[in-house]
Amino acid sequence: MFPALIMHERGMGSGFFLQLSNSVYLITAKHVLFGESEGTNALQLQSPAAVVKSYSRAGTTNVSERIFNINLAQLMSAGEIRYSTNRDVALARVEQCNSNDTRIVVHLPGFTQASPDSGLNLAGIQFTCRTSEVDVGAEVYMFGYPVSLTGPISTIFDPAEPLLRKGVVAGVNLRRKTMIIDCPSYFGNSGGPVIQVDHPSIGVTRFQIIGLVSGFIPFQEEWENKTMRYSHVLKSNSGYTVVEPIDFALDLVWK
Repeated sequence: MFPALIMHERGMGSGFFLQLSNSVYLITAKHVLFGESEGTNALQLQSPAAVVKSYSRAGTTNVSERIFNINLAQLMSAGEIRYSTNRDVALARVEQCNSNDTRIVVHLPGFTQASPDSGLNLAGIQFTCRTSEVDVGAEVYMFGYPVSLTGPISTIFDPAEPLLRKGVVAGVNLRRKTMIIDCPSYFGNSGGPVIQVDHPSIGVTRFQIIGLVSGFIPFQEEWENKTMRYSHVLKSNSGYTVVEPIDFALDLVWK
């Protein structure tokens, strides 16, 4: 599967398309789409519209770009966008599948394709893994668009193309349903899929989405000059990333 790059007037983030039941959803981190309105704690869309870029594998060596325009305000008014009240997860229903053949889809009003009219590279429910089945120490891939990486990389690689990072599941707290991976993330990775790799039997490798990137965990140092009575706080990327379990996205679908 390929992640989606979500671009709007207030910023960028990552996401992915997931086919569940009879619909296709764009899933991402809540903070990619929503922010607090000024002076209140109420959430509102950061932008009324966005452009979504993803890819569809047309063959073993041919990957084709797909660009969509998404009217977030229209989908929100129609009740097609949902978000968790206490977790960093949001989704938008963007396509309706044919009841007889789920490969045939119709775009919902507010979701239009701007590039060649061809299908997306989708994941289905069978490619997801709930928190209770995640293994500490398992290999994971983090997929997304770390667009905040600048400097020399921009001269050798297009930031509008996705990048993989590889790590392991560092810890899972089943009581709190929280998950941390030993893999550094950056601004732009938020909302991208995290994929666990396991081997259920000899010669079989399975790839399943266990969650989505919420943000990196900072490492904080504070330096104090007692003579001059001032201090300086230095924050850096610890290399650990918070992952919101896919459970919360699945729960939103059937809310």
